[in-house]
Amino acid sequence: MANTVLTSPKAYITINSKPAGYIRSLTCNETIQRAEVKGLGNLVNQEVPAVGHSGTFSCDFFFIDFNQPYVKEMLNRTGGVNAFINTLVMGEFSFSIVVYKKTATIDPTTKLATDVDKTGETIIKIDQCFIDSQNFQIAEGGVASYNTSGRFLQPTTLNP
Repeated sequence: MANTVLTSPKAYITINSKPAGYIRSLTCNETIQRAEVKGLGNLVNQEVPAVGHSGTFSCDFFFIDFNQPYVKEMLNRTGGVNAFINTLVMGEFSFSIVVYKKTATIDPTTKLATDVDKTGETIIKIDQCFIDSQNFQIAEGGVASYNTSGRFLQPTTLNP
C-alpha cells in the first residue's frame, strides 16, 4: 500500500483512548523557534540552533452533545462553574489525540475485507494537549458543530 492517500474513512481518531468519530477536521501546527548565531566579521548566520518548540491544534466536530466521551476527555464542564474555575486555576489534566490508519485482513479467495483493525497503524500522536478555546454553532438548516483549539507540549513524530 505504498504511496496511498489517507482518506477519512481509513482514519480512526481517539481522544484519550475514546473514539472521536464525529471529527470533521483536525489541524496540527508546530513551530520551532531558532536563535541566530554569527560572530564578529560574519554577515551570515553560522548556526541556527533550536531554542524552543510550540504546537497548536484545532478540531472541528459534528456536534451531538456534551456527554460524548471524547468531549468529556477534553474538558469536563459538568461540575459547575466553581469546579471548572478551580480546575483551571489548580492545574488541568492534559489529553492526547491519536490518529490511526485502519488495516484490513483481505480474504484471498473472495478479495473482500473480512476484518478491520481500527488501530492497526499509528499515524501521529499529539500528546499533552490543553484547551485554549471552544465554541459551538447551531444554525437553521445546518448540522451543529463544535470546535476546539489549543496547544500541545510534546513534539509530534510520524510513524513510517
